[in-house]
Amino acid sequence: MPTSRRRTAALTITLAAFLGVTAPAAQAVPPAASDDPQEPPHAQCRTKVVGSIGTATCFNPNGNNSRVRLHIECKRWYDPDVDTDARGVTIGPAQHATLAGRCWQEIADLWVSHAPGG
Repeated sequence: MPTSRRRTAALTITLAAFLGVTAPAAQAVPPAASDDPQEPPHAQCRTKVVGSIGTATCFNPNGNNSRVRLHIECKRWYDPDVDTDARGVTIGPAQHATLAGRCWQEIADLWVSHAPGG
């Protein structure tokens, strides 16, 4: 058998053995952190920015109360966060809530924090 065929055969066998060993390991991946059963369910919120006004529309599909709070970070350093980081709103089961806040000029970031309802 010529040397090139031996080398090709050896590489093919090595590759097949390597793939056979590593393929089952790829299927044994632990679940993602977001699938943690200890994490309490919370309201689902969608955010929207129009000019200098930020809005979050939330719906609580769960059987427990959920407390949501809108946070807005203004783009300009001299622009204080007007009407933002206000008190949270408790959303009961199967209820909606709309939260709004604004900056004097542009909004840099907008997010909603969640906590178990009270």
